[in-house]
Amino acid sequence: MSEEKSAIAIVDDDDLVRRALCRLVVSLSYRALAFESGEAFLKAVECDVPFCALVDLHMPDMNGLEVLAALRAHHTSLPAVIITGSDDERMRQRCLTAGAAAFLRKPLSREAVLAVLEGFR
Repeated sequence: MSEEKSAIAIVDDDDLVRRALCRLVVSLSYRALAFESGEAFLKAVECDVPFCALVDLHMPDMNGLEVLAALRAHHTSLPAVIITGSDDERMRQRCLTAGAAAFLRKPLSREAVLAVLEGFR
């Protein structure tokens, strides 16, 4: 598929959050690709590169910063938005410096997600 403009990867270990984000991106006329871990996402992205990725910062095994580093090593142009429930300005700066396209705080509003996604077009 390579760079399909309608597919958004949702990477979050919390099933309820992942399903809610999938519904949100579908309501914005995008196709949702759901992944429960950074590892599963990185394996799939080798074959199916989405338009962008919404990646949870706090996940077991591989956190959002580690996912971001792996993406930058192999898919430098894929926009990755780090999402988190915490409001830590230092972590926000760290993520942006590491190459995150944006940093959004949960719960995500429809307007905030739409603004970020439209900014990539």
